[in-house]
Amino acid sequence: MVKVMLDMDPGVDDAVALILALNSQVEIVALSTVSGNVSAMMGAVNALRICDALGRSIRVIKGLSRKGYRRSRHAVEVHGRDGLGDAGIGMEGGKVWSRSRVPASSDPIREIADILGSYRRREVTLLCTAPLTNIAALLESHEDASRCIDRIFVMGGAYDLDAAQGNVTRYAEFNFYTDAGAADRVMASDARVVACGLELTSRRDCSVDASMLERIRAIGSRHALLAASILQNPVLRCSHFNLHDVFALAALLRPEIFAMRHARVRIETSRVRRGMCITEYRDDGNVSICHDVDAERFIGFLLDGLR
Repeated sequence: MVKVMLDMDPGVDDAVALILALNSQVEIVALSTVSGNVSAMMGAVNALRICDALGRSIRVIKGLSRKGYRRSRHAVEVHGRDGLGDAGIGMEGGKVWSRSRVPASSDPIREIADILGSYRRREVTLLCTAPLTNIAALLESHEDASRCIDRIFVMGGAYDLDAAQGNVTRYAEFNFYTDAGAADRVMASDARVVACGLELTSRRDCSVDASMLERIRAIGSRHALLAASILQNPVLRCSHFNLHDVFALAALLRPEIFAMRHARVRIETSRVRRGMCITEYRDDGNVSICHDVDAERFIGFLLDGLR
């Protein structure tokens, strides 16, 4: 069984990826959060709300919060005020989720490193669907722990601006734009990275519209009904919703449905083109970019994963 550490900012699509991971053949060793779609604290609360709704328990670490972080209006419009599509998860019977449910940590990166360090060399895979703040700090300050990482699966970047422009600026995807320095440090490291960018994750034939939402709801499982409730308001607001972060999980569990190319990637950190991917395709590249997917099999992965 694959051992996975999740790094997220839940977030609607993070939430769906977490639901799928909890219903798959992976062992989740821990989940860390970071400021992005929501604050690091709200992300930790949301992760616990999802686990509670599914009767599961995993270790949740509130990771780093970016100085001056302010949740954007765009994030509220996409993910709702609570980050989970304003679905009221965990609010049944007047129950109120409290920050006190989130374990306190004075040094979350040290805590992540200690967890990784308890495993053998290359025994744990990282699945990262948020700004890479935590992961960059880990790679920089805990070399011993980083040796326990097999690969890092990332949702982030836009590697073909002709196919899909950024969703923050014309050059940049949200996760890489939010912490471009961290994204550059991770992508330029010695780590083996598998990356899913906007030109892939924004595909309309892989998104959830009203018809797909009904297919999900009709499955009737606890996982499917939870996912449907989180997706309902975003789908109604936007007519369809792209499951960006689910692609990283699919690339881990179903790599055969993707076409990949090796590359070296650096991330622009300058003000004007912050978050832009500078991509050089080469056989010795440490980054495997997922540039195409079998859409029918991706939808099958989604539906099967919610049964």
